[in-house]
Amino acid sequence: MAKIDVSDSKALKAAVEKYLDEFPGALICALQLWYQGLGGQGVPGAAEIAAIQNAIADTPGWTNVGDVRDERFGVQTSYKRI
Repeated sequence: MAKIDVSDSKALKAAVEKYLDEFPGALICALQLWYQGLGGQGVPGAAEIAAIQNAIADTPGWTNVGDVRDERFGVQTSYKRI
């Protein structure tokens, strides 16, 4: 998968929605989506995480459930499929 430029909000929103439509789980965080859904490498900056979180929050069928500990990513603001 090609890395998505998070500064392009339209492309980011489309990529996030596509990934979440195919995502089999019910809980996700921005870091997981960065690595698995957007082809991100290295550590994303705060602006990149914020852009991804905004895109997830704007995706119908997903809601913010606050901080959740993930075994791979630590405590992260997470989103649950509703």
